[in-house]
Amino acid sequence: MDAVDQQALTVAVIQEHRLDVARLWLAFVGLGGDASERHIRDYCAGQATLSPKERDALALAVNEYCADEGLPLRAPLSSFSLFRFQPEPCDPDRNGPYSSK
Repeated sequence: MDAVDQQALTVAVIQEHRLDVARLWLAFVGLGGDASERHIRDYCAGQATLSPKERDALALAVNEYCADEGLPLRAPLSSFSLFRFQPEPCDPDRNGPYSSK
């Protein structure tokens, strides 16, 4: 996943659940992140970038918070692909497992 998509999706989860950035930053540091709390706030505001390692540490901090609170949305890791599943093109002459033919 590219950095822009990961940032947008991570920030969307943070905003949707109104997560506390100070609490996320503490978890982020515990997961190996090196950025300051101010830098994380700037990242969440779209005014800064993070390295892949730090983006993943923040995503993990967000995901741990969401898991602890039973929240459904999760932040993606840099290794996540937005296009993992690509269905086969529809062939009207081919009978699928749910076909009535």
